Amino acid sequence: MNRRLFAFCSLALAALWLAACGEAAPPSAVASPRPPTPTAGWTLTPYPTPTPTATPTPLPSPTLPTAAHPSPTPWVYTVAKGDTLLGIALRFGVSLKALEEANPGVNPQAMAVGTRLIIPVNTENPAGLPTPTPLPLTVGAPFCEPAADGGAVCLVEVRNPGPQAVEAVAAWLTLANGQATTAEALLNLLPKGSSTVLVARFTQAPPQPRAAVRLLRALAVPTQAQAQRYPPLKVQNLHTPLTPDGRAIQVSGNLLLEKPVAVQAVWVVAAAYDAEGHPVGVRRWEAPLPFPAGKPQPFTFMVYSIGPPIARVVVHAEAHAIVPTPTP
Repeated sequence: MNRRLFAFCSLALAALWLAACGEAAPPSAVASPRPPTPTAGWTLTPYPTPTPTATPTPLPSPTLPTAAHPSPTPWVYTVAKGDTLLGIALRFGVSLKALEEANPGVNPQAMAVGTRLIIPVNTENPAGLPTPTPLPLTVGAPFCEPAADGGAVCLVEVRNPGPQAVEAVAAWLTLANGQATTAEALLNLLPKGSSTVLVARFTQAPPQPRAAVRLLRALAVPTQAQAQRYPPLKVQNLHTPLTPDGRAIQVSGNLLLEKPVAVQAVWVVAAAYDAEGHPVGVRRWEAPLPFPAGKPQPFTFMVYSIGPPIARVVVHAEAHAIVPTPTP
């Protein structure tokens, strides 16, 4: 009996040992997690895990260089000598009232040089760009020369063949490398039948800079407003001797303010041209204040060519009367 019991127990132990060996996984295999076995009363909802697929990353499309434009945010302008609140408003194409409201702490009658003005954004022109004008002005081809600092200087002549004076003339110049900037006139007023030279400076330019030009702004000046803002100013005894190499010219003479009117700026602008009629130099001289009326006042300054020798020079003078700010 004991032998039979011993044999039975031995067989049972052997069976259990073989069963355990059959469940063991080989050492090189990686066990995969098994889902739990559902039990009574529970419902398992499988969580959908998407199989990741390789999604190609789109390459950025090439972009062509575009010309830089003024920022759409309001500008901050630093007042220079001879500036008036009205002149600044005209320059940036905003109303005088909007400019005053944007700078409530600034006194238009006592605006010091260096005052920082906020130029408000025009709602009809949010980029702050001077708007094109339908006035029939003639714009010449820009004459550009490289500068020693790697930039360039461009001069553009603008003529006013129309029957009415204009002011705040400006143009938009673009170089072949995408650099762009505004070219401003050195005089506020462009009378009928006269011309002025606009100046643009670029910080980066190709070795042989060439620019495209587009007229941006020219505001018509009614005859009454012209007489009120720009009192008559005569140039007398004008002398324009050239240097021996022809690259510079001295401009001198006298200025006569005919009417006894208080002025806040008196300017003389000389534009030099080469033998082919290209503008090659321009400079503005500003008279010291106060400027007396009825008595000739001397002026003298030099104009330098940016390239070819100077063949002739055109001189204009301009006085800015102190105009009371209109009450809104």
